[in-house]
Amino acid sequence: MRSLRLLVPSIPLLTAVVLAATLTPVTAAADDPPVLGSPAHAQPTGAGWGTAHPRHLYNGGDPSGEVAHLVWKRWGRHATTGRGVTWLLRPEGGYYARPGRIVLRADRLGACADGSVAYTRLRFRVAHRPGGPVGSHWRRWAGDGDIC
Repeated sequence: MRSLRLLVPSIPLLTAVVLAATLTPVTAAADDPPVLGSPAHAQPTGAGWGTAHPRHLYNGGDPSGEVAHLVWKRWGRHATTGRGVTWLLRPEGGYYARPGRIVLRADRLGACADGSVAYTRLRFRVAHRPGGPVGSHWRRWAGDGDIC
């Protein structure tokens, strides 16, 4: 009975030590911000993928796949929104001489194949002409929106 009285007060201390040892690696990993997709997305010429709150994105293809001067809000939450500029297609073909506004929304926090914690889906809304308002319809980036 005496040994039980000695054991009972030590249970909270033992529990605290076990929890501290168990949670330390998780806490350290949680300090790293998520990244935007995988660095392998849009390779070999893509840019900005696999980094946290990139200021510049590029698919490596035509000019409308490039976004510059990005500023992000709420990075690290379940969804984040970035605003920047991109090259806009003209209705008659080609591109306008000046870039227009674009809004990006990254969500679906998860893990890419390389194991990085990342926003795995990207959608966008874009202006139809330079200086014009951003459209109301969200579109999937690169067709399916998957950026891993």
